[in-house]
Amino acid sequence: MLKGWTMKWVLTAVMLMSASIAVAAGDPRDSNKRLAYNGSSMECLVANDFYAVHFTALQPGKQTGEKTEFVKYCREIPSTGMLYLTLDMLDRDVRTTPIALRVVEDVLDPATGKYKSGETLKEEPARIYKSGTADTHIEITRAGHYAVIATFGQDEVIGEDDQLKIPFSVGAESPHKSGDMPKKIAFGMAALFMLFVGWFIFNHIRKTKKFVIENP
Repeated sequence: MLKGWTMKWVLTAVMLMSASIAVAAGDPRDSNKRLAYNGSSMECLVANDFYAVHFTALQPGKQTGEKTEFVKYCREIPSTGMLYLTLDMLDRDVRTTPIALRVVEDVLDPATGKYKSGETLKEEPARIYKSGTADTHIEITRAGHYAVIATFGQDEVIGEDDQLKIPFSVGAESPHKSGDMPKKIAFGMAALFMLFVGWFIFNHIRKTKKFVIENP
Protein backbone atom coordinates (compact mmCIF):
# COMPACT_ATOMS: atom_id res chain seq x y z
CA MET A 1 0.00 0.00 0.00
CA LEU A 2 1.19 3.53 -0.74
CA LYS A 3 2.16 5.66 2.20
CA GLY A 4 -0.29 8.38 3.24
CA TRP A 5 1.77 11.30 1.98
CA THR A 6 2.53 9.52 -1.31
CA MET A 7 -1.14 8.76 -1.95
CA LYS A 8 -2.09 12.34 -1.14
CA TRP A 9 0.51 13.66 -3.59
CA VAL A 10 -0.63 11.29 -6.31
CA LEU A 11 -4.32 12.16 -5.85
CA THR A 12 -3.51 15.87 -5.91
CA ALA A 13 -1.53 15.46 -9.11
CA VAL A 14 -4.34 13.46 -10.71
CA MET A 15 -6.90 16.13 -9.80
CA LEU A 16 -4.73 18.92 -11.17
CA MET A 17 -4.01 17.10 -14.39
CA SER A 18 -7.67 16.13 -14.81
CA ALA A 19 -8.53 19.82 -14.61
CA SER A 20 -5.84 20.56 -17.19
CA ILE A 21 -7.25 17.92 -19.51
CA ALA A 22 -10.75 19.40 -19.12
CA VAL A 23 -9.46 22.83 -20.06
CA ALA A 24 -7.45 21.45 -22.95
CA ALA A 25 -10.51 19.60 -24.21
CA GLY A 26 -12.59 22.75 -24.12
CA ASP A 27 -14.74 22.13 -21.03
CA PRO A 28 -17.49 24.80 -21.24
CA ARG A 29 -17.53 25.34 -17.47
CA ASP A 30 -14.99 26.96 -15.18
CA SER A 31 -13.60 25.60 -11.91
CA ASN A 32 -16.69 26.87 -10.04
CA LYS A 33 -19.02 24.97 -12.41
CA ARG A 34 -20.30 28.22 -13.90
CA LEU A 35 -20.69 28.62 -17.62
CA ALA A 36 -17.35 29.73 -19.01
CA TYR A 37 -17.48 32.39 -21.71
CA ASN A 38 -15.75 32.30 -25.05
CA GLY A 39 -12.00 32.44 -24.47
CA SER A 40 -12.32 32.99 -20.73
CA SER A 41 -8.97 31.44 -19.95
CA MET A 42 -5.59 32.18 -21.50
CA GLU A 43 -6.87 34.07 -24.54
CA CYS A 44 -8.28 36.80 -22.28
CA LEU A 45 -4.89 37.49 -20.71
CA VAL A 46 -2.95 40.16 -22.61
CA ALA A 47 0.51 41.36 -21.60
CA ASN A 48 3.70 43.03 -22.69
CA ASP A 49 7.02 43.25 -20.84
CA PHE A 50 5.59 45.59 -18.18
CA TYR A 51 1.80 45.28 -17.96
CA ALA A 52 -0.75 42.47 -17.91
CA VAL A 53 -4.55 42.66 -17.99
CA HIS A 54 -7.55 40.35 -18.16
CA PHE A 55 -9.87 41.57 -20.91
CA THR A 56 -13.64 41.09 -20.93
CA ALA A 57 -16.26 42.34 -23.38
CA LEU A 58 -19.87 42.36 -22.20
CA GLN A 59 -23.08 42.70 -24.18
CA PRO A 60 -26.63 43.11 -22.84
CA GLY A 61 -28.45 39.79 -22.74
CA LYS A 62 -28.61 36.53 -20.84
CA GLN A 63 -26.75 33.27 -21.29
CA THR A 64 -28.58 30.02 -20.58
CA GLY A 65 -28.40 29.16 -16.90
CA GLU A 66 -26.96 32.53 -15.82
CA LYS A 67 -28.68 35.29 -13.82
CA THR A 68 -26.52 38.18 -14.98
CA GLU A 69 -28.00 40.64 -17.47
CA PHE A 70 -24.81 40.61 -19.54
CA VAL A 71 -23.12 37.97 -21.67
CA LYS A 72 -19.32 37.85 -21.36
CA TYR A 73 -16.97 37.45 -24.29
CA CYS A 74 -13.26 37.79 -24.84
CA ARG A 75 -11.53 38.27 -28.17
CA GLU A 76 -14.51 37.29 -30.36
CA ILE A 77 -17.88 39.01 -29.95
CA PRO A 78 -20.51 37.34 -32.15
CA SER A 79 -22.71 40.32 -32.98
CA THR A 80 -22.64 44.09 -33.28
CA GLY A 81 -24.25 46.39 -30.74
CA MET A 82 -23.36 48.03 -27.44
CA LEU A 83 -20.15 46.73 -25.87
CA TYR A 84 -18.86 47.26 -22.35
CA LEU A 85 -15.11 46.69 -22.33
CA THR A 86 -13.22 46.07 -19.09
CA LEU A 87 -9.53 45.65 -18.36
CA ASP A 88 -8.72 44.07 -15.00
CA MET A 89 -5.16 45.03 -14.06
CA LEU A 90 -3.13 42.12 -12.71
CA ASP A 91 -0.49 44.41 -11.19
CA ARG A 92 -1.68 46.31 -8.11
CA ASP A 93 0.95 49.03 -8.68
CA VAL A 94 -0.95 50.39 -11.68
CA ARG A 95 -3.82 51.42 -9.40
CA THR A 96 -1.89 54.64 -8.80
CA THR A 97 -0.95 55.11 -12.46
CA PRO A 98 -3.11 57.20 -14.84
CA ILE A 99 -4.45 55.07 -17.69
CA ALA A 100 -5.92 56.35 -20.95
CA LEU A 101 -8.11 54.13 -23.12
CA ARG A 102 -8.66 54.30 -26.86
CA VAL A 103 -10.89 52.09 -29.02
CA VAL A 104 -9.68 51.90 -32.61
CA GLU A 105 -10.56 50.08 -35.79
CA ASP A 106 -7.94 47.49 -36.76
CA VAL A 107 -7.14 47.63 -40.47
CA LEU A 108 -5.11 45.25 -42.59
CA ASP A 109 -1.88 46.65 -43.98
CA PRO A 110 -1.48 45.15 -47.49
CA ALA A 111 2.26 45.81 -47.41
CA THR A 112 2.94 43.72 -44.31
CA GLY A 113 -0.14 41.51 -44.15
CA LYS A 114 -0.57 42.54 -40.52
CA TYR A 115 -3.27 44.55 -38.75
CA LYS A 116 -2.52 48.07 -37.56
CA SER A 117 -4.43 50.72 -35.65
CA GLY A 118 -6.75 52.81 -37.79
CA GLU A 119 -9.44 55.37 -36.96
CA THR A 120 -10.06 56.17 -33.29
CA LEU A 121 -13.71 55.46 -32.43
CA LYS A 122 -13.73 56.24 -28.70
CA GLU A 123 -11.27 57.82 -26.30
CA GLU A 124 -11.16 58.00 -22.52
CA PRO A 125 -8.78 60.57 -20.99
CA ALA A 126 -6.09 59.34 -18.62
CA ARG A 127 -7.25 58.83 -15.05
CA ILE A 128 -6.47 56.66 -12.05
CA TYR A 129 -8.56 53.51 -11.59
CA LYS A 130 -8.25 52.77 -7.88
CA SER A 131 -10.37 49.63 -8.22
CA GLY A 132 -7.88 48.12 -10.64
CA THR A 133 -10.47 47.88 -13.41
CA ALA A 134 -10.40 50.27 -16.36
CA ASP A 135 -13.52 50.35 -18.49
CA THR A 136 -15.25 52.02 -21.40
CA HIS A 137 -18.27 51.38 -23.59
CA ILE A 138 -18.97 51.81 -27.27
CA GLU A 139 -21.61 50.86 -29.81
CA ILE A 140 -20.18 48.90 -32.71
CA THR A 141 -22.46 49.04 -35.74
CA ARG A 142 -20.25 47.32 -38.29
CA ALA A 143 -18.76 43.84 -38.17
CA GLY A 144 -14.98 43.84 -38.29
CA HIS A 145 -11.77 43.97 -36.31
CA TYR A 146 -11.08 46.44 -33.50
CA ALA A 147 -8.73 46.99 -30.58
CA VAL A 148 -8.51 48.67 -27.19
CA ILE A 149 -5.26 50.51 -26.57
CA ALA A 150 -4.38 51.22 -22.93
CA THR A 151 -1.71 53.86 -22.34
CA PHE A 152 -0.06 53.85 -18.92
CA GLY A 153 1.26 57.11 -17.47
CA GLN A 154 1.09 60.75 -18.54
CA ASP A 155 4.68 61.44 -19.51
CA GLU A 156 5.35 63.64 -22.49
CA VAL A 157 7.14 60.79 -24.20
CA ILE A 158 5.14 57.56 -24.31
CA GLY A 159 7.00 54.53 -25.61
CA GLU A 160 5.69 51.27 -27.00
CA ASP A 161 6.22 49.59 -23.63
CA ASP A 162 3.77 52.05 -22.08
CA GLN A 163 0.97 50.91 -24.38
CA LEU A 164 -0.93 47.65 -24.36
CA LYS A 165 -3.02 46.78 -27.41
CA ILE A 166 -5.90 44.31 -27.07
CA PRO A 167 -7.35 43.29 -30.44
CA PHE A 168 -10.88 41.88 -30.68
CA SER A 169 -13.37 41.07 -33.41
CA VAL A 170 -17.09 41.79 -33.69
CA GLY A 171 -19.27 39.62 -35.90
CA ALA A 172 -16.17 38.15 -37.55
CA GLU A 173 -13.59 35.46 -36.85
CA SER A 174 -10.54 36.87 -35.14
CA PRO A 175 -7.40 37.06 -37.31
CA HIS A 176 -5.43 36.70 -34.06
CA LYS A 177 -7.05 33.40 -33.13
CA SER A 178 -4.46 30.93 -31.92
CA GLY A 179 -6.41 27.84 -33.03
CA ASP A 180 -6.45 24.45 -31.34
CA MET A 181 -2.68 23.91 -31.15
CA PRO A 182 -2.28 25.23 -27.56
CA LYS A 183 -5.11 22.92 -26.46
CA LYS A 184 -3.49 19.96 -28.19
CA ILE A 185 -0.14 20.74 -26.56
CA ALA A 186 -1.76 21.07 -23.13
CA PHE A 187 -3.67 17.81 -23.64
CA GLY A 188 -0.48 16.02 -24.68
CA MET A 189 1.45 17.30 -21.67
CA ALA A 190 -1.39 16.30 -19.35
CA ALA A 191 -1.52 12.80 -20.87
CA LEU A 192 2.26 12.37 -20.48
CA PHE A 193 2.07 13.47 -16.86
CA MET A 194 -0.75 11.02 -16.17
CA LEU A 195 1.39 8.23 -17.68
CA PHE A 196 4.23 9.25 -15.37
CA VAL A 197 1.89 9.14 -12.34
CA GLY A 198 0.66 5.69 -13.41
CA TRP A 199 4.24 4.44 -13.79
CA PHE A 200 5.14 5.88 -10.38
CA ILE A 201 2.26 4.06 -8.69
CA PHE A 202 2.99 0.78 -10.50
CA ASN A 203 6.71 0.94 -9.72
CA HIS A 204 6.06 1.77 -6.06
CA ILE A 205 3.62 -1.15 -5.66
CA ARG A 206 6.02 -3.53 -7.44
CA LYS A 207 8.88 -2.57 -5.10
CA THR A 208 6.62 -2.88 -2.05
CA LYS A 209 5.51 -6.40 -3.03
CA LYS A 210 9.11 -7.41 -3.72
CA PHE A 211 10.15 -6.17 -0.29
CA VAL A 212 7.33 -8.13 1.41
CA ILE A 213 8.23 -11.33 -0.46
CA GLU A 214 11.93 -11.05 0.33
CA ASN A 215 11.27 -10.12 3.98
CA PRO A 216 8.38 -12.30 5.18
